[in-house]
Amino acid sequence: MVTDLKAPVVGWQTFGHPGATNFLSRSSQIGRTSHAYLITGPDKVGKTTLALDIAGMVNSEPVVDMFGTADNIDLQSSHQADRIRRGLHADVRLINPKTELDGDKKSDIDRRTMISIDHVQDVIEKSYITPFEGNKNVFIFEGAHRMVEAGFNAILKTLEEPSDDTVLILTCQSPDQLPETIVSRCQRIELRPATSEVIASSLIERYEVEPELADKIARLSAGRPGWAIDAVNDSTILDAHNQAVLRFAEVTVGNVEERFRYARQTGGQFRRNREEVLLEMDRWLEWWRDVAMISHGVGESVVNLEWSELLRQIAKPLKKTQVAQAVRVIQDTKKALVANAAAQLTFEVMMLDMPWVDPSGVPALKFNDDE
Repeated sequence: MVTDLKAPVVGWQTFGHPGATNFLSRSSQIGRTSHAYLITGPDKVGKTTLALDIAGMVNSEPVVDMFGTADNIDLQSSHQADRIRRGLHADVRLINPKTELDGDKKSDIDRRTMISIDHVQDVIEKSYITPFEGNKNVFIFEGAHRMVEAGFNAILKTLEEPSDDTVLILTCQSPDQLPETIVSRCQRIELRPATSEVIASSLIERYEVEPELADKIARLSAGRPGWAIDAVNDSTILDAHNQAVLRFAEVTVGNVEERFRYARQTGGQFRRNREEVLLEMDRWLEWWRDVAMISHGVGESVVNLEWSELLRQIAKPLKKTQVAQAVRVIQDTKKALVANAAAQLTFEVMMLDMPWVDPSGVPALKFNDDE
């Protein structure tokens, strides 16, 4: 019955995903929120933001006005949701490989690349504790695909016999990265890239970004609101993006020695910062996509419009089959890295298989020689 509906949820920090937020608001209204969610989608698309919004939703109550009316649950003004976003809430915990455990040394945290069995057992123990500050304990496994196998086995019992006051949220890029026994026990929410128009308008309205800059960031974000927000808050992200565009061009025109130097440096970086190098692979794919767009005569569709002339010079001598080959090489390289192949050897193979462009045909790069 309509009269049994709870207050709708508004004030979501998540944007660009109305299907997900509408579904969750409706679930809250009819009292059918899940004990476990699996949020999937590309890196920086908004998975963690949505997870924190869910934590705010299940821990917030409607604010009653002076007339005794509670129109909605507003996550923007909710004290509980605000404390959750700031990482201060006693009942909400975000877990990833860098989450500190009792007895951890800084070197232990720096070296750790997986969500350990100790992380999972700590969550299981805390799930039996009555919520202290809000309505529910919420545990968010950020990048759940990085959980050790023993962790999946341990948490399965919690998913099979959920507590009424505990919510588990797992995030990863694809459900294929997790055991089917885990996926089947979660409410799945898939986040797809948002449109650049939605991202631009949200940056203007929420973050007071100038329209021209908002349009540029939205275009470069590739539909990822999280990346766009990071770029607004940290100008070095755009600088790093521009440096990557130049770096890829220099590698493409480089000789074998220069390519192997890149392979050696990037392989070493992979051991120190796995996620940063996987992001490098995504940037490579975007770069070659732009080259492909120009090669097919649709240069107006490139992401890196500011670098159109450089990309045009790269594309000109290449056959379409060579550009397609480059994309496959990058995709194969990323798959190998995710599967824990030897990083430097993997990058050396990538460098050997990558199409080469004669530097004399790329005058847009020559200004670097004068610096």
